[in-house]
Amino acid sequence: MRELLDWLADPLAVAVVLLVLACGWAIRARRRGLAMLIGAVTVCLYFLGIAPGADLLLRPLEAAYPALLVAPRDEVAAVVVLTGGESWAPGRPATSTLSEASLARLVEGIRVWRLLNGNAPLVFIGGVGTPGRPAEAPLVARAAQALGVPRESIAWESSSRNTYENALAVKELLGDQPFVLVTSAFHMPRAMWVFRKLGMSPVPAPCAHEHRGTYIAYDYIPQAVNLWHAAHALREYLAILWYRIRYR
Repeated sequence: MRELLDWLADPLAVAVVLLVLACGWAIRARRRGLAMLIGAVTVCLYFLGIAPGADLLLRPLEAAYPALLVAPRDEVAAVVVLTGGESWAPGRPATSTLSEASLARLVEGIRVWRLLNGNAPLVFIGGVGTPGRPAEAPLVARAAQALGVPRESIAWESSSRNTYENALAVKELLGDQPFVLVTSAFHMPRAMWVFRKLGMSPVPAPCAHEHRGTYIAYDYIPQAVNLWHAAHALREYLAILWYRIRYR
């Protein structure tokens, strides 16, 4: 019953059903061109809206680098966490001022920091993502303190606005010293390419994996969250292409 209610409450699932009905009406009305157009839109939305479809796009990005489960053999100068958005508003606790991506990256950064026994500082990198909004890195740093990381173990940079500027900021802070790089798994291939392009050798620590390894029948019902994951992947492929053209 709960699964049925979830399905009925999901706007994408409802939209797909309505499109199927519209396609059936167009066929019955002998409007072949319209039926083909509606059918193509329906198939596209269905494919991107189910977990296996979204994962087909996500998996090549997220599988590029394995999770960092043991401490690096070589000493690292810092655990660098790239921010991924904020949701600041007055009266919220520090951990509620972050987007889901920033919160996931913060948690992974703290895990890696503890894996290193706190022997390397946590460095948060990220400025204003949306004009008129606050810089992200100070918010993430404040949340780290709220979760028990000592102030003396935290540093941040809050002027860089994209992945390339993030990398430039890290290079200015750390030079050629090795460090652990924390970002979302789907973003890690582009981040690693940029950092290596600038002569750095980060140790990847991807987090917030969105693709699933196995599927159940429920995963073949279209859900808006899968469409969001597919959008992440498509945007990232376009960003990788743009970066390779612009910064080659």
